[in-house]
Formats: sequence, C-alpha cells, structure tokens
Amino acid sequence: MPELPEVETIVRDLNKKVAGLKFLDFWTDWPKSVKTHKLADFMREIKGRKILRAHRRAKYIMLDLSEGKTLIIHQKISGHLLYGKWKIADGKPVADVEGPIKTDPYNRFIRHMFYLSNGFMLGFSDVRRFGKIFLGDTKKIENINEIGKLGPEPIPTPSTRFHLVLTLEKFKEIMKKKKGLTKRVLMDPFTIAGIGNIYADEILWYAGVSPLRKADKLKDAELKAVFKSVRLVLEKAIKAKGDSEQDYRTLDGELGGYQKLQKAYQQTGEKCQKKDGGVIKRVVINNRSAHFCPVHQK
Repeated sequence: MPELPEVETIVRDLNKKVAGLKFLDFWTDWPKSVKTHKLADFMREIKGRKILRAHRRAKYIMLDLSEGKTLIIHQKISGHLLYGKWKIADGKPVADVEGPIKTDPYNRFIRHMFYLSNGFMLGFSDVRRFGKIFLGDTKKIENINEIGKLGPEPIPTPSTRFHLVLTLEKFKEIMKKKKGLTKRVLMDPFTIAGIGNIYADEILWYAGVSPLRKADKLKDAELKAVFKSVRLVLEKAIKAKGDSEQDYRTLDGELGGYQKLQKAYQQTGEKCQKKDGGVIKRVVINNRSAHFCPVHQK
C-alpha cells in the first residue's frame, strides 16, 4: 500500500501538474469505488469544477475544488494515480503516450479516468480494485469517518499545513498509553497517521528499537530516538519519491527510489548495514512481517 511518502510525492506532483485545471468528464469501469454518490450524481458534481490545490491527510489524497468541494482518493493496497493520456479501445483504457505509463505493466490497470481541461487525464490504476473515491464539502471533510478518526501527522509537510502535526511530547504521551508492540502502534493510522509496514521497519532500525518491544515499556531516550527516526526516514523516502518495491509508481508512472535505500524491510538474511555483525531477521506479528537486526535493535 502507498504510505505517507508515496502519497506526499503524488500530492506534490499534482500541485505542479493539475492545480488550476478543470475536470471535464469522468470514466470508470468500477463505479463501486465511488463511496459518497451514485455514479451519475458524482459525474455531474465534479464536471466543470476547478482544481484549486492538492494536499494530504495520512494516506488520503485531497483535491480542493471550486465552489467548496473536496475530492478524496485513497489508493489502498495496489492503487496509484497517473497523469497522462489514454484512449478507450474495446472498452478498456490504452495508454496514448510514450514512456512508463505505456510500458510498465503495473500502470495498465486503469479503473477510473478524470478528463482534464488541458487534454490530459488523471488515471487511477488499481489492479485489486480496493481504491476509494469520496466527494464532500470542504468544510465538513473531517466528518467522513475514515478521515475524522485519524491520528496526528508524523511530520510537517507543505500538504499537511491544515492538520495536527505530532510533537515529541505528544508522541511520548501516546506511546506510554499503548500496551501493544511498538511496530503495531506505529502502523495504527488512528494513533499516528500514514506510517505503514515498510517505514515502521525502517524507523525502528534507525532508532535501534526492536519491533517486539511493548510501546509502553520504552524509555524516554528510546522514544526520542524513535520520534527522531520517524522524521528522518519519512523525509528520506519523500526525497527518494517513495518506495516501488511493489506496485507504487509516481504520477508520471516512474519508479520511486527508496527501495534502493532500505535498511531492514525485505532484507531478510542480509548483513546489517550497521556492520555490527547482525543479520536481518524476519518475524511475523499479527500476520504482518517485521524485519530487524537482533544485534543493535533491543
């Protein structure tokens, strides 16, 4: 699933490419993704609206539109937005531009297309069809249950200027109340927004904390190290334009670069890059993998 750095990368590119444009039309082969409206009503509501700006809440992409509406897209497990051109052939979108949007097989599962006023489209590639689309009043967007219950943002970014950003003191307060394993707490979007499986592993590797430690048992120095590592890792990943170990691609259909920088995630059996003599180990926590160095992560 695209995590905070991947979504932040998409949002920054959306502001460069589509802010100021209008939606002209919408196409879909999977209308179930539209959660707030019947398809005909959704199409009527977005048609002609101008895109004012893009921002993000956790892993949700938000496009503020003219006349007080906000379009929200959750890419879920296998989805990603693309900016390009497609034509419909035999009922399916076919890329009409050269480059990775056309050649990368992960970019070919277009379920939805937003037609833009400059002749381009926003395509939503989603092989598993788990993505969600919402449209609501900008002033009431937090009323959508999935949005309103989210925890604070772990790092300040231009796209989170409207939302609560986590401080060290608030982080300590949260963690000391949680009795679960540290990795699971970091991944809970209703506790801290936007950190998923990949970056939880990476954060704990940098912090020197085992994913098997209970959150409420961490000492203040360890909590400070984890908090510092949250910002370090997420900022590194944003700079690298996200992690394309699996399905995620940038708005141009290209690979992100963080998979080349991984220290723990998917590094099972590799020597720890701390050069401490450790070998990265994989364990299963609540049906999710955790990767860590048993030497320096205590």
